[in-house]
Amino acid sequence: MEKSAVEKMQANKDVEGLIRALKYEKESIQCHVAGALGNIGDKRAIEPLIESLKDENEHVRSSAAEAIGNIRK
Repeated sequence: MEKSAVEKMQANKDVEGLIRALKYEKESIQCHVAGALGNIGDKRAIEPLIESLKDENEHVRSSAAEAIGNIRK
């Protein structure tokens, strides 16, 4: 998956596709996906993002936390 695919999903507000992409193996994509979900602001993303708070990668956890904060605003 490329960053441009994530951007396209964000532009189309494909929340379900982005939620599935949170499981992608590359951390940089997971972070980008979390940011996209936070920008869209759909509350369906909160639970999957909470799961990402348990990720072993610090950047993924941080991106997920920031996204949750953006959704709850």
